[in-house]
Amino acid sequence: MSDTPLTDTSTFARIETGKIRAVRLTEQGIQTQKQAAAINPGASYMRCQGPLEAADFTPVGCPQLVVFPAEVTPEEVEALAVSLWEDAGWVAPGRLRLTGQAELNGPFSLDQQTRETLHLPPYSQVAFRLDCPRQRSGELAEDLRGIDLLTDAFAASEPIGLEYEALRGLLAICRRLGGSLRVGPGNSSKDSAAQMLSPDPDSAVNLAVYSPYWIEKNALKDLLEPVLGELNTEPGAPERPSRSQQRLKREAEALVTAQLGAEKLAWIAAEAAAFDKEVGGQLSNSNAFAFYGSLGSGADFFVGVEASLQVPASLRFHPNHGKPFAIYQLQWLGEPSGNRRLSRVERVARMKVINAFEDAARLLAQVAAGTVVDEDSFLVTWN
Repeated sequence: MSDTPLTDTSTFARIETGKIRAVRLTEQGIQTQKQAAAINPGASYMRCQGPLEAADFTPVGCPQLVVFPAEVTPEEVEALAVSLWEDAGWVAPGRLRLTGQAELNGPFSLDQQTRETLHLPPYSQVAFRLDCPRQRSGELAEDLRGIDLLTDAFAASEPIGLEYEALRGLLAICRRLGGSLRVGPGNSSKDSAAQMLSPDPDSAVNLAVYSPYWIEKNALKDLLEPVLGELNTEPGAPERPSRSQQRLKREAEALVTAQLGAEKLAWIAAEAAAFDKEVGGQLSNSNAFAFYGSLGSGADFFVGVEASLQVPASLRFHPNHGKPFAIYQLQWLGEPSGNRRLSRVERVARMKVINAFEDAARLLAQVAAGTVVDEDSFLVTWN
């Protein structure tokens, strides 16, 4: 486990920063750039830009702000940005490009008065301002509220395109580093106050292991069962839904029927059945397979295995890039929908899955020379 608790996530992981030499892909493979600037361009680019001016963040339409504890360094923020976007990096002192025209301006220092004025978390010591062209659609539909933390915060004017991509990435970085995203006033509704989005680090449960090596079905079952318990090729019998769940399902079905109409729904069902009939044989003959398991009530999980050339941006410098990877996916099936606070029972189930997934991912990484990636596409390492 890392000695810095604020950079620990549910997987007790952190990306090593400041040690990555500049590299580039050539026909001969990965090569070090001796004369080029490293990913870390130097301390001058990351130097504090002075105290944050609170007056720039109080009126409606003000920029969004990202804040972190004092232990989080600009190098860590940059490393995670580089993991998400290929064109990320420092472009000038105090300017960290995320992607395209989206940039973070900072870091700035925060004093007690600024924290109180902007209603920032007490731990906030470091801040970055998001500079990004505003791209918005209309108001968030009523039936889509309560599902996603980010879209709820912008219910009055939903971000799209580059702005949405930047905000979504920053929220993932906050989840990894224990930070918060301050959404300016007037975004959730007219005349609304500013909001603080502080994602729970333990909400990043799912992991994937990318490996150059394929483990056959029976061998993988034997390998993982001591860690994950009994694995089956079919999911267990689903729990009987509660009356409230049945009511919500009926309401959702009625809403879809009212919006699309019975005739349109019948056509969609017929098209789906025809598609399944056409490609079902192809899918069943593929090498992909899956296991299901359970660690108790609410702790059901899925282990999926497939081969693919597609990898997250964080693996673009992997020696096997461009060749097929075996992808071992560990996914929690009991994750509650929506953005509500989890009950105690749900938190216990989540922690069981987190611990089991960590052990399984470590094992796969060792046995199959794999690289572990979390659900935000960040690399995971254990100290």
